Amino acid sequence: MPSYNVPLQENGRMILPAELRRVLGVGKGDRVVVQAEGDRIEITTVARARARARARLRSLYAERGDVVEELIAERRAEARREGDADPVAGGD
Repeated sequence: MPSYNVPLQENGRMILPAELRRVLGVGKGDRVVVQAEGDRIEITTVARARARARARLRSLYAERGDVVEELIAERRAEARREGDADPVAGGD
């Protein structure tokens, strides 16, 4: 993708070139995420930012296994130690 020399306008506004808008799939009124990366800025769509965040979380928790099952097992063990019914099954 080529580089563009884009001037800042009044109040810090800038116009993204049509090719970049087309690549990002954004148009008038769409929201984008602007993030500083050192001395650079990154512009992406909200959907792509969310997908990237989900992927990061998945990779972090993939090493730990199923976090939900781990939590349920911990709660059951705690209930057994306290002599309570299964807190997950809803037993009384």
